[in-house]
Amino acid sequence: MDASLLWLIPALPLFGAILNGSLSLAGAKDSYGPPRGLVATFAVLMPAISFALAVAAASRLGSLGGEAMPPLRAELFTWFAGAGLDLPFSLTIDRLSSLMLLFVTGIGTLIHLYSVGYMQEDRGFARFMAYLNLFMAAMITLIMGSSLPVTFLGWEGVGLCSYLLIGFWHKTPEYADAARKAFIYNRVGDLGFLLGGFALFHVTGSLDYAAISAWFQSADAAALADKRVWIDAGLVLIFLGCAGKSAQIPLQAWLPDAMAGPTPVSALIHAATMVTAGVYLVARLSDAYVVSSTAMTVVFTIGCATAVWGAVAGLVQNDVKKALAYSTVSQLGFMFMAAGAGAFDVAIFHVFTHAFFKAALFLSAGAVIHGLHHEQDMRRMGGLRKQLPVAYLAMFYGWWAITGLPFAAAFFSKDLILESAFAGHVHLFHANIAPIVGGIALATAGLTAVYMTRVITLVFWSPSRVDPEVKHHIHGTPMTMAIPLIILGIGSLVAGFAWVGLPLGWLGVPDGGMAFLQGWLAPVVGAAQAKLAAAATAAGVVHGDHHALAWTVAGVGTLVAGFGSFLGYWLWRNGPKEVPAAGTSTAPTGFGGGWTFGFDKAADWLVVKPVTVVAFGIYWVVELAILGVAGWLTGAGARALGDGYAFALQRSRLRTSLALAMLGLAAAIAALIMVGS
Repeated sequence: MDASLLWLIPALPLFGAILNGSLSLAGAKDSYGPPRGLVATFAVLMPAISFALAVAAASRLGSLGGEAMPPLRAELFTWFAGAGLDLPFSLTIDRLSSLMLLFVTGIGTLIHLYSVGYMQEDRGFARFMAYLNLFMAAMITLIMGSSLPVTFLGWEGVGLCSYLLIGFWHKTPEYADAARKAFIYNRVGDLGFLLGGFALFHVTGSLDYAAISAWFQSADAAALADKRVWIDAGLVLIFLGCAGKSAQIPLQAWLPDAMAGPTPVSALIHAATMVTAGVYLVARLSDAYVVSSTAMTVVFTIGCATAVWGAVAGLVQNDVKKALAYSTVSQLGFMFMAAGAGAFDVAIFHVFTHAFFKAALFLSAGAVIHGLHHEQDMRRMGGLRKQLPVAYLAMFYGWWAITGLPFAAAFFSKDLILESAFAGHVHLFHANIAPIVGGIALATAGLTAVYMTRVITLVFWSPSRVDPEVKHHIHGTPMTMAIPLIILGIGSLVAGFAWVGLPLGWLGVPDGGMAFLQGWLAPVVGAAQAKLAAAATAAGVVHGDHHALAWTVAGVGTLVAGFGSFLGYWLWRNGPKEVPAAGTSTAPTGFGGGWTFGFDKAADWLVVKPVTVVAFGIYWVVELAILGVAGWLTGAGARALGDGYAFALQRSRLRTSLALAMLGLAAAIAALIMVGS
């Protein structure tokens, strides 16, 4: 594929958004809307072609075992020139962005296809598909951007689309509130992104990723020491932006509420693509992050804290989508743990496997919700294996993967994260906290197995609690929904072998020929990881037996996952103690409510209420007191003068005219006396 064609990858979904948006407007007065088949064709075809182009571009970067080729780069036009800055609007595909592109466009196309069946009867079908296409264009721009400003353009684009899709059913007030909440939380993070970008520009003199990486790779100790404050502040601020987009503490509270949007939105944006953008950006700036121990410690500890918080919150949810949302928050924490430990390739590997199993879990949950006429309360489900076999298999494969049982996707990526945590060298107050965080991460992995087993048990394995009327009218899974579920389910099982390799000698492929991810990402993140390893060696760190640690983590991790799965099934095998009535709130109460909504309450007390008090103070003091009094005095004076002028000439109010005349005469005499003296 020629670099001059790179612009087509984001442009095609954008074209689809324009077409479907136009069809939506054209059919606005029609009771059914534009033809579903035409809308679906444009919506699915555009990202599918982008996926094909992404495959072609990736193939240009070198074979799996071959030498890495230079990145593909296309400068489309000069975006900004002046003040010593020449900023082109350019797109780049290297080994990191190509991997992201492949699963974003590939899985994104499957979710578009799934949406055709899921949203078929919705009046806003064309508008929904236009939003999905627009999101794909923005996400692709985010990934392919050659510089921080181009990435930020896509970053803001996916934020806008997230707002539009979360609030798609905007006539329901709580859905509109959830959309606004997501929008505001992300704007806080975006401010961090902007300030961090300015700081990096001050340090390196460039906003281009290649130039930034080159500066940090070549900078000596004196140059780094001279810019230490700017480097640390800039990278921590950029991580704040990542925390907003990827739902990390303290900006994580928006993601669970984002489940207000249709289920395909949850799968596409809030599981497989947009929320992983923060992890991608940290990996993209890996050469910068490895020189800042402060930033690495922040990323590592925040990732660990978020993983724990999300896992506990996922355990107490009753809404199936909310349980998966908190699971996403937790898994994103695992990704940042790996990045904070310096294992950037492992973090991206978990992004890759997570895209498959979490999309499978969300879409299977959507198939259950669709089949049960929009029931989302797990306490009112159960025994659905025979009625919804495709959804069951997809959730089973996704469950197998996320719990870390052999040999599904997260068995490999999760173990690598645990291994990187135990072997890491992340210091807080001059103490290496990596082994402690590794132990916490191992316990969190066990908790993941518990809450995910709770989900699949309450939905499929426990006795049926489905309303009898609903049970007799369960919707089957249409083919447009079944095909993505099957593909994603299989992907959840095999995606992990992209790292360790498959025994494919019987197919004529050399052993290890499929073990490409670590080597594939090395041209982008390898230098940063080598620098960390060299720094550890220079500091006198003794590296233990890598293979012994890997096998120990794999063995203990499997035992923990197995025990967690058994415990989850044993505790909920008979379903909940009480089955709530239809329409009962699914919000957790007691400890679960406090844990789930604690950050919301903290934000309310620490941010919302103080801002409200300040706003009312400004209103009473500035608006009413100062501006009000000044306005009244100005108005009164104008009326007094205006009355004299108007009434003297128009209505002859004699007394007012005489008084003003005498006043004017006195002022004129006084002025003459002063001038004469």
